[in-house]
Amino acid sequence: MKKRVLTFLMALAMIASLAACGGGSKGPAGTYKLTSMNSGGMEMSVEEMSALFGMDIEMTLQLKDDNSFTLDMGILSEGESTSGTWKMDGDSLILSADGEELPVTYDGKAIVMDVEGDTLTFQKK
Repeated sequence: MKKRVLTFLMALAMIASLAACGGGSKGPAGTYKLTSMNSGGMEMSVEEMSALFGMDIEMTLQLKDDNSFTLDMGILSEGESTSGTWKMDGDSLILSADGEELPVTYDGKAIVMDVEGDTLTFQKK
């Protein structure tokens, strides 16, 4: 009986270790949706911005597995987007487009982008 319990516990430990290694996220790759903007110290959610401007505001940032990204700016004319590349440098996420690096912070769930003094916060879907 002890041998069966020990075998069961060892199998359970092996399954748990495999789940911890393989089931996690693949880093920053994924789709992020704009949730808020801070301009001049004033924080607004996307819903508040939509109500203020009288139109739906949808911005998505997609970080692809091939280290490319697309920023779809739904607040501008239809189909307006920017694309470039992304890479992880230690704990820092670096987005590059048109030969320039875009200042962003990444905490594992959200990306905060600095655009000319305004910050855009994107949450992973």
